[in-house]
Amino acid sequence: MRESAFGPIAIYPDFWSRSDVTRALTSHDIGELFRLLKQWAGLSQMRIGAATGNAQGRVSEIINGKYKVRSMKSLTRIADGLDMPGPARVALGLAPGDSDSTAGPPARAVPDAPKHPVPGPQYPTTTEQAVTDTTSLWRADAARSQEALSAPLNPAAWNAAALAWLVSQPDSSLPENGRGRAVGRADVARVRSSSALFAELDNRFGGAHARRSLIHFLDRDAASLLTGRYTDDVGRELYAAVAEASLLTAWTSYDCGLNGLAQRYFLQALRLAQSAGDRRLACSVLSAMSHQATYLGHFTEAANLARAAHGGLLDVATPALTAQFRAMEARALARAGDSRGCHAALAAAERAFQAPEPGRDPEFISYFNEAELAAEVAHCFRDLGAARQAAQHAALASPSDGEYARSDFFVTMVLADALADQADADQACSVALDALRIGEALTSARCVAYVREFRQRLDRFGDNPAVRDFTEQAAGHALWIKAA
Repeated sequence: MRESAFGPIAIYPDFWSRSDVTRALTSHDIGELFRLLKQWAGLSQMRIGAATGNAQGRVSEIINGKYKVRSMKSLTRIADGLDMPGPARVALGLAPGDSDSTAGPPARAVPDAPKHPVPGPQYPTTTEQAVTDTTSLWRADAARSQEALSAPLNPAAWNAAALAWLVSQPDSSLPENGRGRAVGRADVARVRSSSALFAELDNRFGGAHARRSLIHFLDRDAASLLTGRYTDDVGRELYAAVAEASLLTAWTSYDCGLNGLAQRYFLQALRLAQSAGDRRLACSVLSAMSHQATYLGHFTEAANLARAAHGGLLDVATPALTAQFRAMEARALARAGDSRGCHAALAAAERAFQAPEPGRDPEFISYFNEAELAAEVAHCFRDLGAARQAAQHAALASPSDGEYARSDFFVTMVLADALADQADADQACSVALDALRIGEALTSARCVAYVREFRQRLDRFGDNPAVRDFTEQAAGHALWIKAA
């Protein structure tokens, strides 16, 4: 990895597994690669240039299509400078171990002997395997295992898990467990109450705020319950509670940018929900996986996961669940540019939400109300380029008075994006300042990504006085600084 005045360049591992990044590499489109590095890794042209041995002016020419990188030597130098992993180098047409002869000797290999093995992104075939994999993941995460924290994303694992769950049969009985202490419903209630507390902290302050404490709770308390003695009924309730906790762990990891680790937690949550016999919870996990896939640019997989969530409900469908799953499908299709498909999914979501059935929706979907649906619609219209409609729906998503600060931040940034897309610099900057104030206490990689998208929108205004004033005020906000 090259050193520069900026220090070592840092790119989160899952960047290299994004579908748009892979397309740029396979087509040798270095301009697109540099644009994606700016968008998703937050790297300036100067940092890219320092890392890859190019002047900032040359980086600008590459991004704007005025200069094409063609020589293998130049491609190798770029791969070395960006510390590109083996699969990405292969996609670029290089050998996994290629290195620039001017870059110095390769780093000395360090034997990899993790103390806490990390399960791969495979869907467990049995309940016993699910318990083993889940507790192993908690243990490795609690120990801050680098193998866990830097686990790579595997896009194929999403579809494989969805298919495995859809064709599975309910577990006729849970495995007999003769060791450990007796587990009762009071223990299950403790898991649920603790998870609710961590979820509140996550909503208010972002995934990084309580993730470590949540992991330690699961590794210390929940793991011993899973290996305890319980009746079949209590066991299924316990598995459902732990599945919800694992789903929360996946969300917090995803919010921190630990996407490979988050994917593994999603898979374990799905399998535990299957063991619990809770189809609605399992479908909610599939929907969450769709959300992550959309964020990472895997739009086909994201749409399929949302459809699997909706199709898997069968006779346990409820209005809020149906609306949320169809909204996730719409989000994926909007990002993919499928306007017709997106509108059809949104219409289905709105129809479902207009047919309330009091008492049927599970507690875990209680957050999904009219404001949440409006926020989802606003995201879709923004991504389709329908700025006026995006602004209208974003304005309908009333704030939650701090209870869901991250969601309030997201939709406020969407409103700022929509106003910028309508060339209203004054209002866009004013709303973005509101969002930065809302997000002041948030520690979230996803929030930083929203700010980066808005920064890119501001480029179109040039030396606009409103933008100049805004950037001066924004400089005092943590999320703006992190997005620089």
